[in-house]
Amino acid sequence: MTAMNNILIVDDEELNLEILELSLSELEDVKILSALNGFKALKYVNRQPIDLIILDLSMPEMNGLEVLKILKEDDTLKYIPVIVATAKTEDRYRALEMGAEDFLLKPIDVVELRFKVNNLLKLKKFNDLQQHFNQRLEEEIEKKEKQLKEFAQVEQELQLAREIQQRLIPTSYPSCNQLEVYGSCVSASEVGGDYLDVFKTECNNYTVFIMADVSGHGFASALVSMQFRSLARMELMKGGEDFGKEIERINSVFSNDNQEGSMFITALFLRYNHKREIIESVNAGHFDPLGEPKLEHSATTKGIPLGIQADLPFGVIEAPFKSGDRLFLYTDGIIECENRDGVMYGNRLDGLYDVISHFDTKSQIEIVLEAFHEFIVEQTDDVTILAIKAK
Repeated sequence: MTAMNNILIVDDEELNLEILELSLSELEDVKILSALNGFKALKYVNRQPIDLIILDLSMPEMNGLEVLKILKEDDTLKYIPVIVATAKTEDRYRALEMGAEDFLLKPIDVVELRFKVNNLLKLKKFNDLQQHFNQRLEEEIEKKEKQLKEFAQVEQELQLAREIQQRLIPTSYPSCNQLEVYGSCVSASEVGGDYLDVFKTECNNYTVFIMADVSGHGFASALVSMQFRSLARMELMKGGEDFGKEIERINSVFSNDNQEGSMFITALFLRYNHKREIIESVNAGHFDPLGEPKLEHSATTKGIPLGIQADLPFGVIEAPFKSGDRLFLYTDGIIECENRDGVMYGNRLDGLYDVISHFDTKSQIEIVLEAFHEFIVEQTDDVTILAIKAK
C-alpha cells in the first residue's frame, strides 16, 4: 500500500483554500490539510508529518515569511518543501532567498500548481531517503567507532597480558654445575595463562621447576598467573622437607580465594635435591614430563587442578636424577594446535623428543618450536616448554 502524502495549504482566505483543495483533489495518494493562519500551520507541522506546504505570504498577524523563517531554522522541519504563493515579486525573491523550494504567482495556474506539487513530493521522498540513509550511516559509524574503541581496549589488555606473562618467564636460570636448564613461552594471539618458573630455594638445597596453565585467556588469566607466581614462590622458597604439604598449602590458599570456582590451574611441580641428586614430582592435573627417569603419577598420587577444593593432599613421587638424565615439561598448547587437515600435533612431540633428548637444552627447545610451527596452521594457545638435563 502506497503511503499518503500530507499537503498543508496555508491561506487566510477560505475561498483560496477551497480552490487549492479542489485543484489538488485529482492527485493520487494525497491528503489535503488546511490552516487559516500561520499559528495553526505551525501547530500542524509539529503534530504530524507534512510532506509539502503551500504557503500564502500575505497573511495578517503572522505572515508567510515569518512562518517560512521558523520552518527553515528548525532542524526537524527545514526539509519540508515549501511553495510560496504571492503576487509581489520582491516577496517571491525574499522567500526563495530564505529557503522556499518554489513559488506560484497569483492568480494561481492550476496546471502549473499540479506539476510543481508532484515534482516537490518526489523531492521530499528523495530527501526522506537521504535523511534515513544519513542517519543509518551515522549509526553505523558510531557503532564502528565503539567497536574500534572496544577492540583497541581489548588489544591494550592483551598487550598488557603478554607483558605480564613474559615478565613471569625467567630470562635466566639458576647457575648450577649439576643441571642444564632452558625454557620458552610463546604467547598466542589470545594470551592464555601459561606460567613457567625456575628458582633455587633460600637454603640452596633445592631447585624448583613449575610448569602451569591457568584456565581461560587474556588479562584475567595473566593476573591469576602473576598472583600464583607470588604465592608459589612464597611457599616453595622455604624448601621444606615435605614437598607435597607445600603444594597442599598453595592449593588451599588459592581455593579459598577462588570461592566462585571461576579459575583453576593445572600445574606440575618438580624439585631437584642437590645433595641427594634426586628429583621429586607433584602433579596437579597436568601432564607428566617426558624423558628419563620416568616420573609418571598413578591415580593415587596425581592430584586435581589447583583452585577447585581446599585441604586436599598431593602425592609426591621421586627418582634419582644423575648425569645424562633429562626431562621435558610442556603445556597443552603444543599438543592441541592443528595443521590444515585438523590433525593435532599430539604425540609427535614424544617422537621428536626421543630423537633430540641428547642435545643441549637450548637446542632441544629451538628444534621443538621450529618443528611445531612448521606443522601447525595457526598457534591458538600459548606454548610453554622446559628442558632439564643432569650434567
